[in-house]
Amino acid sequence: MADRLITIANFSEPLEANLAKIKLESAGIKCFLSGENFIATYWLLWLVEGGVKLQVKKSEAERALQILGTKEGQRLEKDREKDLTAETYDLLCPKCHSKNIEYEKFSRKVVFLSILFFRFPLPILKKKYKCGNCGYVWE
Repeated sequence: MADRLITIANFSEPLEANLAKIKLESAGIKCFLSGENFIATYWLLWLVEGGVKLQVKKSEAERALQILGTKEGQRLEKDREKDLTAETYDLLCPKCHSKNIEYEKFSRKVVFLSILFFRFPLPILKKKYKCGNCGYVWE
């Protein structure tokens, strides 16, 4: 039975994914990029797809992760930004005191609906903070 492909990293940019792929192929590991064409075509929907997925054989996953210098794959860029904003500004949720805070500058629903109906994003300002743990919203 052939080895299954497993996802070892996610990337928001196809360029970053291709650089990681080249790095692995130069070390002799065969790999595959899933979702690359979708992200390149529909770049506004990269988060829905989960980014470009770098996949390798299950038997070569540990070696590939060592070459890339990551632990259990890379987190998406949005998660990295969340961590940076929470640590930089020391924002805490007033309700549960969590650091998992997201600043919503624009109303996502309005932006996505305007893309769907008008094929152009209408940025309606929201300017609110939202807790990722309990869902509490405040200004």
